[in-house]
Amino acid sequence: MFYTSVCVKGLELISRFPWKVGIVGFMVYPELQKTNKGVAEKLKPILEDRFFDLVELYDVSDDDWRILEGYRHRVDFAVGVQPDILAKGVNPSSVDESERVRALEALKDRVRVAGERGIKYLALCSGPYPSEDLIDKSMGALADTLAELASYASKYGITILLESFDTRWDRKRLIGSLRDAADVLRKVRGRCSNVALLWDLSHGPLLDEKPEMLKEYSDLIGHIHIGCAKNLDGKLYDTHPGFYRPGSINDEQDVAKLLEVLYGIGYNGAISFEVRPEEGQDPREVVATAKSVLVKAYQIFIERKLS
Repeated sequence: MFYTSVCVKGLELISRFPWKVGIVGFMVYPELQKTNKGVAEKLKPILEDRFFDLVELYDVSDDDWRILEGYRHRVDFAVGVQPDILAKGVNPSSVDESERVRALEALKDRVRVAGERGIKYLALCSGPYPSEDLIDKSMGALADTLAELASYASKYGITILLESFDTRWDRKRLIGSLRDAADVLRKVRGRCSNVALLWDLSHGPLLDEKPEMLKEYSDLIGHIHIGCAKNLDGKLYDTHPGFYRPGSINDEQDVAKLLEVLYGIGYNGAISFEVRPEEGQDPREVVATAKSVLVKAYQIFIERKLS
């Protein structure tokens, strides 16, 4: 949560940011993708920063969770299991039924732990982009996994968030464009209502997508990430560098445009930073810069609305 001031037509106005502000903890501290111990101590600077209302976690030991629970009077937690899919071979869109079922069971276990801890959102992504002749089957497999997982998650009151990634530049995931994500999610919603879309501003450049395109899918949006893609010699990478880093794509103007769209469609969920330190960079620098970008973007948004 934060307030900021702007001067419009000679009047100084103070405004509270209307969305919860989150951060992906296991990206700003990427070492947390490799261990579930020491999580609470590593995240302490974020947990004690009242700018943040939400922290997204990956894997957390029971001992660390007991410490994190002490912050729940003011901080919400969500879970992201993208590392399981991107780095550990879990494939929820596999056309090999035995592999898909193994993925489903692994994801159910993540849901169970999250549910027992009272967490209400769990984010995932699709498996790798397949050969062209398997795209339709992979889409069907993903829809089945999401429907079965959402059905299981419903007993805990958990919403499953499907995050879209690029299909050809870096991560090369099945999902994909807003259109493809919407097709899958609407099919799943015919069976379960507790599924939604996670759209990441960082992935927009890799998908040729702009915030304005979200207007067509406003009924599906459940969560938003903001951050940057990276351009190195004309090739795009999904490395989530901090704002203003060499090659970073997206700045406060892009974030302001996203805020304008979200306000216009009545989005009332959270907005989370997904930023990662580059080699030799202090995580505190990445976080401080991201915070300043969001404040500037909100000021731009307010000035445009009131001018």
